[in-house]
Amino acid sequence: MQSIISRLGYVVLGALALGVLGALVLRGCIPAGINSPIESTGMSGVQFPDVVGADLEGTEVLLPTGLAGQRNLVAVAFEREQQAVVDTWITSMEPLLAQHPELRFYEVPTIYESSTLSRLWINNGMRAGITDEVARRRTVTIYVDREQFNAALSIPDTRDIHLLLLNAEGEIIWRSTGAANDQKLADLSRVLVSGQSTTDLTRLNPGRT
Repeated sequence: MQSIISRLGYVVLGALALGVLGALVLRGCIPAGINSPIESTGMSGVQFPDVVGADLEGTEVLLPTGLAGQRNLVAVAFEREQQAVVDTWITSMEPLLAQHPELRFYEVPTIYESSTLSRLWINNGMRAGITDEVARRRTVTIYVDREQFNAALSIPDTRDIHLLLLNAEGEIIWRSTGAANDQKLADLSRVLVSGQSTTDLTRLNPGRT
């Protein structure tokens, strides 16, 4: 009897999951995307690894080669509570984006690999909270082995967001952490104007203020 009840429970849960999936599809919500493999050059902290994500319009994006800019500033975030820190960059980047037409800004929520239903729920929860189409297109969520991903980028921990400026080949030419401030923006501006990499310097002091 117990096994029959257990099987019935699984059937009910399966039906509920299918119902949720069906409701999301009928409402025109975006797909779940995938748990992405990570392909790295093995040169930690030098090259952004190849991963597959999806923006909040549901479009699959291959990082870094699928990013739209010749140079792309990527804000890698790990926790929902870090959104306020990401927002400081969204506001502060407007003058630099206007000055450098080849530059794009992306925020990349980086989430542990999870089930299809979980990914579907998270993606559409984030989409529901962001109605602006530009913001949806610049938000690319990835589901990865975070320890492997962080190791590829020389990210020591997830307590803060990490900013990575990538060139057209996906090489990291500047990096920082935390909220935007005048010093970080000035450093970034100098790199954008000069085209020279300051990766070695900022790796030694990524939280420079």
